[in-house]
Amino acid sequence: MRMSKLGYFAEFVVFPPIVIFTALLAFRGGAGQEPVIWILVFAAGLLGWTLLEYVLHRALFHHAPLLAAIHARHHAAPAELIGTPAWVSMMIGTIAVAVPAWAMLGFNLGTAATAGLVGGYLWYVFVHYAAHHWRPGRGTYLYRVRLRHARHHHRSDEGNFGVSTDLWDRVFGTVL
Repeated sequence: MRMSKLGYFAEFVVFPPIVIFTALLAFRGGAGQEPVIWILVFAAGLLGWTLLEYVLHRALFHHAPLLAAIHARHHAAPAELIGTPAWVSMMIGTIAVAVPAWAMLGFNLGTAATAGLVGGYLWYVFVHYAAHHWRPGRGTYLYRVRLRHARHHHRSDEGNFGVSTDLWDRVFGTVL
């Protein structure tokens, strides 16, 4: 859906303090646990996001009827502020990610995994915005992202589904 600037950038205001607070709370609460395990679970959440980003983009945003129609609007007008409201992302993240992670891993490690996943999501939102609105210098990470994502928009929407990384496009053979 088309959003105002306030709505579009709300995730950058709302999510970071929540992620930092809950991560610190969980890390402090799990002080008896090996900190390395907590950090590894957080890192697994970050990596997990990149796979989720790829799957959501490839399977849902291009093939699920309602989501594909919304995503097609983004392809038609990539500079428009089209996205998901922060409250929807927060609700989906809590129900689909945090609650199951807490049930499987307990509060401390579940929060570590969730914080990693949400951190990855925030990175994706930032990188996706930058790919459409910034002109990064040649040879930089954001320059390569911009070129890769432009191929997805203008060459074929059947490849380059990863925005923050091309890892899963390489794994699944969808690099353009």
